[in-house]
Amino acid sequence: MKTTLFILCAVLLAPAWAMDTVPEKGGGWYILRWLEKPDGNGESTKAKPEDRTEFKYIKSFERKDGEQGFSEARQQLRAGDVIAYRLPKWEARKQIFLKLDLTKLGYRLLKYGHLAIVVDDPANPGQLRVFSSQSFKGPNVREDVDTLRDHDWDAYRLDKPERLDVARLNEFVKLSQEKAGKWYGYDFSGMFGLWNSNLRPTKEDEIGHDYICSTVVLTALHYAGVQLDATGRKGYLDLVSPYQVVKSKGSFVKPAQLVLVADAAPLVNGRWFGDYLDP
Repeated sequence: MKTTLFILCAVLLAPAWAMDTVPEKGGGWYILRWLEKPDGNGESTKAKPEDRTEFKYIKSFERKDGEQGFSEARQQLRAGDVIAYRLPKWEARKQIFLKLDLTKLGYRLLKYGHLAIVVDDPANPGQLRVFSSQSFKGPNVREDVDTLRDHDWDAYRLDKPERLDVARLNEFVKLSQEKAGKWYGYDFSGMFGLWNSNLRPTKEDEIGHDYICSTVVLTALHYAGVQLDATGRKGYLDLVSPYQVVKSKGSFVKPAQLVLVADAAPLVNGRWFGDYLDP
């Protein structure tokens, strides 16, 4: 309880110098930005230039843009796009202190407070849904893209989107939900950096039963052939924040090569201190 009160006071009383160079859009303490840096010496540095990839910013939406603004933003989305959610600082504080909604802490501490990826609707081909993981829900596609009108967000897309293995992405979405199946599908242990599910699965039996929002997106992309350099320090005490995922460079890897990469990877992968992040 004392720890929680300390965190709340720190968020409320954060000095101006801790926030003065934060980008206009999005939240986060500048002094914590170094924690959100992806690995600068990851697997992508060893890949051929034509196999390297990174995310490109494509579109932003804010609720104040209204229905017309949302319609224009929505039309640009496609399967494989990553959605990074943000909140104005004043709104995050209001949610935390007036409504005691601790899930909004991430919006104050980090650049983005939640992460999701646009996927094909498993039940309705041709329709798009939002795949992510939330507290007491685990990996899910309960929301369609129309629910994005209720949030502020930035959308990112791989610079070579045609090379994303959409079939394997859809397979991961299906299998991860089947494996979760219970309230613990959300990785509560990962909130404290204790342990986590495998972030580099290559086949069905390697997919874990619990993920937080940023790692479920990271893992889905890996399963679909995109190895991102989001984690470092051999997976220990790694911060895997939403911003870290979208700023990460990576490389395209075929399924056969994925097995080799996964075999060489440590069993304990990157996990960050909290998904007090989900909207």
